[in-house]
Amino acid sequence: MEESKNKEEISLKHLLKQSEGVKETVEEAAQKISSVNIVLKKEELSTYPYATIEEMIAKNQEAEQKVTKAVDDLHKVNTELAKQVVKRIDIESELKQTKSDLSDVRADLSKSQAREKDATHIALHDSLTGLPNRLQLEQRLEHGLIQARRYGRKLAVLFIDLDKFKNINDSYGHDIGDQLLITVANRLQDSVRGEDMVSRWGGDEFICVLLNVDHESDAINLANKMIEQISQECDFDGTKVSISATIGIALSPRDGETAEVLFRQVDRAMYRSKGTEQRVMMFDEAILNPPTDDGLTCPI
Repeated sequence: MEESKNKEEISLKHLLKQSEGVKETVEEAAQKISSVNIVLKKEELSTYPYATIEEMIAKNQEAEQKVTKAVDDLHKVNTELAKQVVKRIDIESELKQTKSDLSDVRADLSKSQAREKDATHIALHDSLTGLPNRLQLEQRLEHGLIQARRYGRKLAVLFIDLDKFKNINDSYGHDIGDQLLITVANRLQDSVRGEDMVSRWGGDEFICVLLNVDHESDAINLANKMIEQISQECDFDGTKVSISATIGIALSPRDGETAEVLFRQVDRAMYRSKGTEQRVMMFDEAILNPPTDDGLTCPI
């Protein structure tokens, strides 16, 4: 399209040059006719460079022929110019349409990218709380384990379970229950660092992955902080609700080096804690103090 436009501009310049040439021819012929007419009118043959009247008439006829030809040439030039102008208008119209089409394509692409982004977000996040879902958490944990093995770092997995959440739904309804889950999710998210991840595992259960853990006590202190944050009373338009939580903790590489093993160990620690007054329990504590009733355990 750009090449065609350049060719049209060159053609227009050529036609304009021709037009200027015709104009010069007409002006030259007009001057000759004017000079001859003046001489004939005044009959001042002695002052004109032609010897006879016949020569002046011949020159006059020659000039008139040039003017006639110039008129024809000018008409041709104008006709061609008109065609070129039409072509130029068509080209500009096509360029505008192309620009409009490109704008539409960009808009469609932008919408497509937005839809893709939304679809990706939906696929990787819990619809109620907005937290990462199981799929995203498993991906983060796998990546974290690879990095931990490569650089000799520690990693912690926390399994957070709300106590007697069913009683909240039964007493206040599912709307209050959903609001409580959202509040707990926000409090858990506010408790961790940017590199860590909190995920809604399902129902009233949450999983937290802590990367680059220096000491076991760091994970325990964070879990206690979470317990404290969760237990703070919630006020939902005058409806006041309180809930507690139980947390199990497993450390990698000590308690396991794969996601499957860590999930199993942290599950045992959390359910073992349910049978005691202890709100937070490490996996090594759970195996040292096994529950008397195996029914307490509920593998993830």
